[in-house]
Amino acid sequence: MNNKLRVIGLTGGLASGKSTVAKMFADLGAVTLDADLIGHKALGQNSPCYEKIKKRFGSKVLDDNGTINRKKLAEVAFKNTKEQKALCAIIHPWVFDYIDKKIIFYHKDKDLKLLIVEAVLLIESGLYRKMDLNIVVKAKQSQQLLRTKLNRNMDGKSAKQRMRYQLKQSEKIRYADYVIDNRGTFKNTESQVKKIAVKLLKN
Repeated sequence: MNNKLRVIGLTGGLASGKSTVAKMFADLGAVTLDADLIGHKALGQNSPCYEKIKKRFGSKVLDDNGTINRKKLAEVAFKNTKEQKALCAIIHPWVFDYIDKKIIFYHKDKDLKLLIVEAVLLIESGLYRKMDLNIVVKAKQSQQLLRTKLNRNMDGKSAKQRMRYQLKQSEKIRYADYVIDNRGTFKNTESQVKKIAVKLLKN
C-alpha cells in the first residue's frame, strides 16, 4: 500500500478551467480522474444505471438506437431541482464506487504521489469527504459563459441554468485547502499549480 499517495479533489464552477488545471498537474506527474467522464460511463447501456435512468426519465432521453442522449437528459434533469436530484441519486453511487476502486488500485503504485479527482459537483455530492485535500479553481462568470459557448456549444441560458444547481464559487471556496485563481493568464495559473504541487510533494 502506498502511504505517500495524496488523493486531491479538484473542483470549480462550470467551465472554470478545472480540466486545464488537471492537465497541468498531470504534466507534473499526477494521475487524474475525471468524474464527469466516469459519469458518462454510467449512462452506457451496460451500466446498472441505464435501466434506472430509462425508468425514471422515459424514452424522451433516448436516441433511436436506445442509447441515452446526454443533451436530452441534461435538458430534462436540469429543468428543476427535483429532476436533478433524481439523476444524481442514480449516478453518484455508481461514480463513487468506481472512484473508490480506482483509488485502491492507485494506492498499489508505490511511485505515485498525486492522484487528482476532478469533479464539478465535488462539494455538492459529498465526494470531497473522500479526498485528502481539496482544490477550488476560481474564474469570472463572464469567462465561464464564454468558455461554455466556445468549447461546449452551450448557450448562455443553458449555462446559467446549470450553474444554478452548483454551489456559488464563494461557497465552494469555504471547503478548499487551496484556491487556484484562473482569472488571469495561462502562465499565471500554471505558476500557481506548480507551487501547490511542490508543497504537496514535500509533505
